[in-house]
Amino acid sequence: MTTAVLDADRRRLHRSWRLLRVGVLNERAYRIRLVIAPVMLAVQLYLYDRLWTAVFSHTKVTAGFTLRQTLTYSLMALLLARVRWNARTVNVRDSISVSVREGTIAYWFLRPISPGRFYMWRQSGDIAYGAAWATCGYAVLRAGGVIDGPHGAARGSVFAVSLVLGQIVLYYLGQIVDIAMFWMLSNNGVVRMYYFVQDLLSGVFVPLWFMPAFLLVAATWLPFSSGLNVPLSLYVGRIPMKHAAFELALQAFWVIVLALFTKWMWSRAARRVTVQGG
Repeated sequence: MTTAVLDADRRRLHRSWRLLRVGVLNERAYRIRLVIAPVMLAVQLYLYDRLWTAVFSHTKVTAGFTLRQTLTYSLMALLLARVRWNARTVNVRDSISVSVREGTIAYWFLRPISPGRFYMWRQSGDIAYGAAWATCGYAVLRAGGVIDGPHGAARGSVFAVSLVLGQIVLYYLGQIVDIAMFWMLSNNGVVRMYYFVQDLLSGVFVPLWFMPAFLLVAATWLPFSSGLNVPLSLYVGRIPMKHAAFELALQAFWVIVLALFTKWMWSRAARRVTVQGG
């Protein structure tokens, strides 16, 4: 390998590392968020614990869930939603929505790194930061005996694979909403509607198994379910291991479809950017 190639690789790695750090640097710039974020998460976890404890006060099983399974599912859903908490921010200066409104989106197409790759590394940093918070919360809940662990190493491994696929699905769905800004004057309404639908149909608000049958069937085949419902249902044992291969294949299908669609959207978005002058 030549020196020129090695130097180019180092430059690419350095650029990627700088983009990964942006999310953490933003948090450091607004340090009050380092206090507010864990407090908000702790309050949400506590309220959900009290809610489901009250729901199951007169019954042992509902919709095929025990209280322990429901608590584990719901509290972990809140933690996993925290993974993409920062990635949902649309008003930071380097977001697509702000860049399009200010006209600085043109620089995305002039950099030595492609817009899609820049977006990927920028989002990856935010997701990694959110995942650190979620991991800490998970460790605290497990240490306190509030939630259960996966039943067996095989189920834990399948959950891990499903979780990664689910986060990729959510990443692409969020990217589609962001790229849609190229065709809109403002996507604030679309963003709010999308994240409500995502949280509802991915199982953040309530496990999908508690929904009416017709809505459950529809939600199961939509990509939102792949984000959280599938990995968490595998984790708590609601989806049998014999069905795990099918669920993973469906998640992989959505990853491929959404990846191809976002690639097509970026190619169309590039045609809508006009750069004048030098």
